[in-house]
Amino acid sequence: MLRSDVPGSRPTLLSSCALATTAAEARFRISRPDTSTRDARVIAIDEHAAALVRAAAVARTWRGGHFLVFDRVASGIGNDGPADAVLRTPDGAVTLLSAELEGADLVVMVATAAARPEAASVIGDACAERMIMSAGLVAAGQGLAGPVVSALRPNAMVLVVLDSGRDVTEILTALRV
Repeated sequence: MLRSDVPGSRPTLLSSCALATTAAEARFRISRPDTSTRDARVIAIDEHAAALVRAAAVARTWRGGHFLVFDRVASGIGNDGPADAVLRTPDGAVTLLSAELEGADLVVMVATAAARPEAASVIGDACAERMIMSAGLVAAGQGLAGPVVSALRPNAMVLVVLDSGRDVTEILTALRV
């Protein structure tokens, strides 16, 4: 039975959410801006994603986010030690994944159709080892997301497939990067 068929009820309208808050409930609303910061790392795992990450880095003032591009695996493949990775900042400076993860509380991997599975694996394993929340943003374009999702899914706690790379900045804002 539809809700509007129930005697004494009104149909749910788009503006009904505004009506759901009573004065008593409204006093629990937070009326000041969120000033908390995160120590987030946003890492592009392929060259097309690097352009998205570089654009996001300059799109607005961020509160603690480091924007990086995966360059290559640095060590650990075939060894007993954990793998590390060489990363680059938007201005080209070189840093190591292990150094960047010190103090980080969120890592967001950004990928396109050219995603490198080894990048997602090294970053995801390093985050899991340090118990750092990891997320993946896939901006692969229509019909091309399947292989990228397969590469990121085992290596990210949260995975979001975007309609457009233009949404990266908005998602990062929502994550309080």
